Amino acid sequence: MVDSRLILPGKVQMTPAVMNARLRRSGIPSRLFRKADERMSGSTYTARYLISVRGLEHCQVDMLMAGSGWLKRPAVDHEDGLQTEVGLTQRLTKAAVRTLYALGQEEGEVVIALLPNRRYAVDEVRFHQDRSQRTDREANGDHAALILLGMDPEFVLVDSRGEITEASQYLERHGKAGCDAVREGDFVTYPLAELRPDPKSDPEALLHELRKTMIMAAERITDRSLAWKAGSMPAGGLPLGGHLHFSGVTLNLDILQVLDNYLALPLAALEDPSGRKRRPKYGSLGDYRRQPHGGFEYRTPPSFLVSPSITRAVVHMAYLIAREFRRLMSRPLSTERVHEAYYEGTKSILIQSAEALHQDYRRLPGYEYHASSIERLFRMISEGQTWDESRDIRRLWHIPVLP
Repeated sequence: MVDSRLILPGKVQMTPAVMNARLRRSGIPSRLFRKADERMSGSTYTARYLISVRGLEHCQVDMLMAGSGWLKRPAVDHEDGLQTEVGLTQRLTKAAVRTLYALGQEEGEVVIALLPNRRYAVDEVRFHQDRSQRTDREANGDHAALILLGMDPEFVLVDSRGEITEASQYLERHGKAGCDAVREGDFVTYPLAELRPDPKSDPEALLHELRKTMIMAAERITDRSLAWKAGSMPAGGLPLGGHLHFSGVTLNLDILQVLDNYLALPLAALEDPSGRKRRPKYGSLGDYRRQPHGGFEYRTPPSFLVSPSITRAVVHMAYLIAREFRRLMSRPLSTERVHEAYYEGTKSILIQSAEALHQDYRRLPGYEYHASSIERLFRMISEGQTWDESRDIRRLWHIPVLP
């Protein structure tokens, strides 16, 4: 069932061994490189599922049992990526979409074997069609829609001993300045502070809303001795996210690949070296979540609150990508060299790749409005700068602190 090669954009060829390595690097358990007879041996009673993916919006799960033949049982069809079932089916569909995306595709079939202790592994993959066969309508999306951009970046509160104070001591779970959960097994805590400004159709307006939420948080976090820290993993081994929300733009393979290459990759070139530990469990490429309002949340970036200049650049870049992603054609992450550098944090390769993307931004219509913010970020990259996650971001954002 598994194809022997995969052709990615730019005619990059991938053997089963390379595909297997790419999946594992992305945090996806894979047995693609095992021979078919090895996959089948001893698996007579192993539950295996065939997940058919038709774009990022439609998944169907069928149960397969290994043995003398395949037994196919129909299961629930999940429309629009909003899965009404929980548990196993949800895990399988997410794993199948992640698998295809990691291999540069958005349509195909994935066979997943269930293993002991709630584990799984990808056994086989089949691709439906070459990406070039998609219709112009699918590739172009709705360019006339009003684009709204939102965010919910996180930060942590750190005391003088370097220990994290739970944000839930000061912030409610909901609201523009709130807290977010961390789950360990069945145990849930709320250590993360999260800012949720109102979405806006203009980058500077969104930044203004973000500033307002920071002031709200400062008013509620009454212990001024607690440092605010952001980035990838600034304290306590807790990974932080800088999620971006998009409305008015079609979710498809193209925009996720552009976000990965033109936003996540440059940020990886700037992040603190310890930030690579966040990946692949968090910060994996193409990480998204559908939202009830009809848009989607891009979850790959770390918390860009680490400095105002980086935050401003991220917001302007995200807006330009949403508006002009069809013009941004480079895919350095499709190569094994850059893909591995992203997950391993190899700065030299990330810097070189990011610098090559800079010129593509400069050629976009209307770039002048965004230039001052974006140019500064790429200048930091070319100079080999790295953001400092040890700093209290309140001083950078002019939030009052104790003397």
